[in-house]
Amino acid sequence: MGAVGDSCESSVIAVTTELPPGFLTLPADGDRSVAQLERKLSLLVLETLLTVRAPGLPLARLAAFLTQIARSTHKNALLAALANADVRTPLLALRSGLVRPEVALADAVPALLAALGKAEDSFLWDAPVSRLFDARRHRVTRFDPPAQGLLLNASGAELRSADGRLLDVSQLDAEPELFPLASGPLFALADDNPLSMMEEHPEKSGNAIDLGGRPRQEWTETLDDALGVIATALPALSSELCESVQRFVPVGYHAERHLSASYREAPGIVYLTLHPSLLTMAEAIVHESQHGKLNVLRWFDPVLQNGDSAWSASPVRPDLRPLWGVLLAVHAFVPVAALHLVLAEQDHPLSRGEPFARRRAEVLSANEHGLSTLRKLGEPTPVGKKVLTGLEEIHAAVSAQAPSRQSDATVSALG
Repeated sequence: MGAVGDSCESSVIAVTTELPPGFLTLPADGDRSVAQLERKLSLLVLETLLTVRAPGLPLARLAAFLTQIARSTHKNALLAALANADVRTPLLALRSGLVRPEVALADAVPALLAALGKAEDSFLWDAPVSRLFDARRHRVTRFDPPAQGLLLNASGAELRSADGRLLDVSQLDAEPELFPLASGPLFALADDNPLSMMEEHPEKSGNAIDLGGRPRQEWTETLDDALGVIATALPALSSELCESVQRFVPVGYHAERHLSASYREAPGIVYLTLHPSLLTMAEAIVHESQHGKLNVLRWFDPVLQNGDSAWSASPVRPDLRPLWGVLLAVHAFVPVAALHLVLAEQDHPLSRGEPFARRRAEVLSANEHGLSTLRKLGEPTPVGKKVLTGLEEIHAAVSAQAPSRQSDATVSALG
């Protein structure tokens, strides 16, 4: 996928337990399920661009331009550009009816043209450009007053500034705001998700970018180290992260607990706080990348027919939880339990000590509680049955290798 960083390699270390693969949970080597879903999502984003209506914007010319590319030998380059988070996130928010067309298009179209880089036939987006997200060059350029428009042709992309000057996009002078991690994704200090301040977690008030008073290097080193833990324990899942995660957005530092978020309209973007525990950071990355995969799938299949209409009582929370929330939690933490198992087998330093044993038992208990709820109440689609079957098989394999230890944790402990 063209929007992620340069390296997607992971280390392979042999482990004792052979864990079964599970659809969109733990991939087998060479599994292309996520890549296929990402391609389908790019086609959905393309359909959105071809059908959107907004007075005063050159959308008919844009549709003709994109249709011509889609029918040419450059189709794959177009689909890769449409997969860019800066392109698809505003457009998926538009498709959900959560933002107005002109708001979504203001960021998405210039970002798409920058991602394409050049085109055999010229296209002029003659609409104001206030900011240009250019993930290829890891930069965001802001224009005040807005540039008059953006031209894409065989030579590249050019902006016409408010005072009439032509500016070569490749030569724009802006400080980097997207920083490649060693393992592939980007660390982002800029974000064009129009929904980022919409928040359901009771202890958060949105996802404004915030380093939490820690230096950027501490963030990037910690994320690289956490990704390294995943690569050591679950190499196939680590490789798949290159398909499911494009960037990490920092939203503060908390020493006591970790908070993270993802959006159906922003698959590939993970919002997370920094935490001193490397295990906690590795769990969070697995957790949110799993959400991203289900969020992509749900654009094409409800997974649970009653995911939003059936609710389950929680013995430790005063509120009810929809079955979709239960599935999200279990789908996120069954691979976390697999991570715990392999780290323990490898005698990894993170697996030593009572806190790890307690956390491992808590996650296993919560997964069992959640799967039990889904067995009793869930009405999965055929695709949903594939997801649930994989979760059950992986959970059974991990539980069979776990030391005997009781925990009364429910799925609420995973929230």
